[in-house]
Amino acid sequence: MRLLDALHAKAAGRPLALCDANDVDGIASAALFLRRHPDGIVVLAYPTDVQRGRWVRWLRWSFVADLPCPGKADLRADHHVTNRPCAAKEFYDPEAPASALLALEALGLSGDPVAEQIAEAARQTDTANIVDEAVRDLDLAVRYANYGEKLLVARALAERGLKALEDPAIAALVERGRRLAAMVDAIASAIPPRRVLAVYSPVKLPISYRSLAIALQKKGAVYVNIFVRLGRRRYRLYCGAERGSEFDCTKIATAMGGGGHRYAAGAVVKAPLLDPERPLRAFLELAAPDVLYAIGRCPSDIKTECVSIRYDEKGVQPIGERTSAELKS
Repeated sequence: MRLLDALHAKAAGRPLALCDANDVDGIASAALFLRRHPDGIVVLAYPTDVQRGRWVRWLRWSFVADLPCPGKADLRADHHVTNRPCAAKEFYDPEAPASALLALEALGLSGDPVAEQIAEAARQTDTANIVDEAVRDLDLAVRYANYGEKLLVARALAERGLKALEDPAIAALVERGRRLAAMVDAIASAIPPRRVLAVYSPVKLPISYRSLAIALQKKGAVYVNIFVRLGRRRYRLYCGAERGSEFDCTKIATAMGGGGHRYAAGAVVKAPLLDPERPLRAFLELAAPDVLYAIGRCPSDIKTECVSIRYDEKGVQPIGERTSAELKS
């Protein structure tokens, strides 16, 4: 679908944007592009798609936001310290709180009330400092949306700003997000407050792990690393660090092949064919936790002390602390 959309834009001579699919900042940047270019076409992607996807690098993009530069771009807005500039015209500032704020300027939309509202929503969500309930609802809608739903949200935002939340289709996305956010809160409540936390999810749950990291930080954690097993050989790292603390998420993220910000970073890791557990061992070596909290059963082949957090339809409950050796018995 994404490649076909991009080829259609090229064939029709329409502006083509590449924006981050991860969160509100990327979707808001896409919305700003569509507000400037209502006839434009947006392709959403993840950083790994840009880093590893050949077809993304074959094309020249009119606008890129909140992503690594694909190599051929006219205009790019980004604030990730690990993403090197390369576009013909760059609006790049690692100190900016959100890429959408840079996109607002890059696309010449400063002074447009709707555009500024969209950019402000991105600022609140990307700094984990949401003070507007409408922005909170937008965050819930985007976090759990699929590809098509995210495009729907981007176009609706471009046309109506946060009033788009009144649309029944988007309101349904918000309601679904609230249900899944309750699951995040239940899991976070089962994990004891610690200054430094390492969490392992052996099965990918239908939740936002970034939201889980934020929830744990609100409980007092200063440095949170969540490692999720996506499949037999694929894993994803989510890192969150308190602003102003001594911790730097880019260190563990770049060591695992990813990137991001000092206070929020991540990586997607693929294990060798014959050693599917290697990324988990690498994660434990880099994070070096005193205790690993596992959402489900603890891994059976680690030396780190582990707390198993059981999740079922009735909620989440912590089992006792135990080592991997004890779990085998």
